[in-house]
Amino acid sequence: MSSPGQSPVLIKPVYDISYYGHDVTVPLSMLAGSTVTLVPSTSTFVQTLDDTNVPIDEIPLVVTDSDEMELVHAGDDADFDKTWVWVPDMSASLYKFTANFAVAMNVSAYTSGNFKISSVQVIVTQTKGTYSEVLIDRLIDPGMSNMASATSQVALINLDTQTAKKVFDKSITIQIKVNTSSGVGTYQCGIVPLYCYFSAHTPKVWTTSAIVMHLHGALDHAFPVFRDEDNENLLDHSGIGI
Repeated sequence: MSSPGQSPVLIKPVYDISYYGHDVTVPLSMLAGSTVTLVPSTSTFVQTLDDTNVPIDEIPLVVTDSDEMELVHAGDDADFDKTWVWVPDMSASLYKFTANFAVAMNVSAYTSGNFKISSVQVIVTQTKGTYSEVLIDRLIDPGMSNMASATSQVALINLDTQTAKKVFDKSITIQIKVNTSSGVGTYQCGIVPLYCYFSAHTPKVWTTSAIVMHLHGALDHAFPVFRDEDNENLLDHSGIGI
């Protein structure tokens, strides 16, 4: 009931979980460049784990008995270093960052020495103009062994980390750097946009290389949804903020 001479607030609060948490998926497959075909059944697979645990998250899966993967690389004898850009439309809080992707190294011509991917670095930064803040900087040991022949190895990278960072209306860049050590010969290294989890030439599970960010939108963006009649929101009885 409203006071005499006043009308009820026209904007009533509406609360719904669908307005709040949201997973934003950034695919790492939008690439053009040199490619080489890898054969899973003749490749070696390794997987990084978080404290010996297998990470589980909601990711798209497909089952097929295909025995081919495409490695996207920067050219012969060049380390992979690629940056993706995501432009948010609102401020939000980033509570969880998940990176599931595959990197690989293919030795196409071997003379001597050892080849391997020694580390993979994931750097997440938000920038606008002169402003820059690093949100995540993780150096990952893929666990690859030395290759001393013309062969290939695939490393499944699983970075699942909780964080509490404010994401403003600024560009988010996601940089993946693949660092190698090499002997004498020719190699290609890079990312595998569509990859499987094991090498046997049988029906197996595949997924796409992607980044998933769990975001909670800032309430200033959702003001018409969440506002109600109190001193903090400063609404008058017309439903318009004072």
